[in-house]
Amino acid sequence: MITRRKFLTLCSLSALTIILPNYLFSRTGNSTKFFNINILLKNAKNLRKQGKINQAKQIYQQIISQYPNEIRAYDGMRKILLSQKKKEWEVILMFKKALLLNPNNAELKQRLYKEYLNAVLGNKKVKNAINFNGRLLGDIKQKYETFLQNHPNNKNIQQQLNKIQKLIDYNADSQSPKTNTALKAYRKNNHKNFKKRFQSTSTSQLETRLGTLLAKSDSPDRKQHIRELHSLLVQRHRKVKNNLAALNKAVDYYNNFDKQDPLFLKYIRDLAKVQNKYDLLVNIETQNHTLKNTFWSGIALLDVYIKRTERQNIPLPSQLNLLIQFLELNIDTPYKKFEYSSRMIKLDILKNQTDAAKDKIIAQCKNMYGASNTHSIDRMNVLIAKYYGKISDTQGAKRILNIVSDPQSYAESSDLLIQSIALMNQNRTSVKPVHMQNLQKLISQL
Repeated sequence: MITRRKFLTLCSLSALTIILPNYLFSRTGNSTKFFNINILLKNAKNLRKQGKINQAKQIYQQIISQYPNEIRAYDGMRKILLSQKKKEWEVILMFKKALLLNPNNAELKQRLYKEYLNAVLGNKKVKNAINFNGRLLGDIKQKYETFLQNHPNNKNIQQQLNKIQKLIDYNADSQSPKTNTALKAYRKNNHKNFKKRFQSTSTSQLETRLGTLLAKSDSPDRKQHIRELHSLLVQRHRKVKNNLAALNKAVDYYNNFDKQDPLFLKYIRDLAKVQNKYDLLVNIETQNHTLKNTFWSGIALLDVYIKRTERQNIPLPSQLNLLIQFLELNIDTPYKKFEYSSRMIKLDILKNQTDAAKDKIIAQCKNMYGASNTHSIDRMNVLIAKYYGKISDTQGAKRILNIVSDPQSYAESSDLLIQSIALMNQNRTSVKPVHMQNLQKLISQL
């Protein structure tokens, strides 16, 4: 028996079967549309990066013809056009044509006005092609003002309008930027302010900003911001002597974002030494050498092995011989020869092979007779002081400073090592007292 309650329930279900499929299909069709656009845009971007410009262009044109309000397709076309010479005018024509078909598209208006602004500030040929009677920069300002009236909550437009007003005030469109001192000062001040924009932001707020960026999908536009925030956090932690947190942040960026970045490699080298994290540094330098496979990456790895043995009394690894062979095979300049030879002296001293170290020191001193480069000569002077320290000759280490001060007095010494040191130092540049002070400090630290 069908009661009144059952009858109403069945009627409700019948109504849902009519409404629900239509709702689902409409939503599915809409999502499929955006899904297809995203795939097409991704394919076009990949083709553009591979240099297959014509194929990428066809895809962008296909998207624009089907979805004329899809701003990402216009941006892709713009990049293709600007990758070729003298195509700035075609970019403007593209946006003008698009606006004729879509006069209410705010993003297209922004793009066109920005291209006008670029032309006013630098491209005279494009500015002439616009063929505007009057002050074009003033007209652009009026366009932005009208745009802002229709979109009063658009902060980007307000900022752009403020910038345009400054450019008008400083005659950026009528005076050469080379002689426009007011414009130069304005841009310099902007640059300083830009660099200081995170000055009042706390470390925890920077971490939050970074977390927000990392939670978003990968984008080339975000990479520079992610790098900047990592660098700022490393600097903040170092400033308050929180070196371990700074090191972890630098390692995080190196491992997860860019192993080729020299700034973060320097951060890791400096901070790992302060923290005595030589095992970590060996791992990083091994990765760096595997990646770059150059003489200098090999030298950096060798230095860490030597430093780790000196500081932690850990035996030198067996693979060191292969690394030394690699370095020897890649010596192609006198400077590389010096770097290699100085490391071989260090290794001999480290292994207590003092006779071999002495022979190498004398040979290297002879190679440097007549040299005047204070930096290279003093590196050898410090190495020789290390050698004297290894053989427990404290007077020998002190004697080096006397030889450096007056090499001629020791040039005829019967001791071949002392004579070699004197002849190496005879042309050493000694105009700046700070060089002697630094040498004294380095030797005293031994």
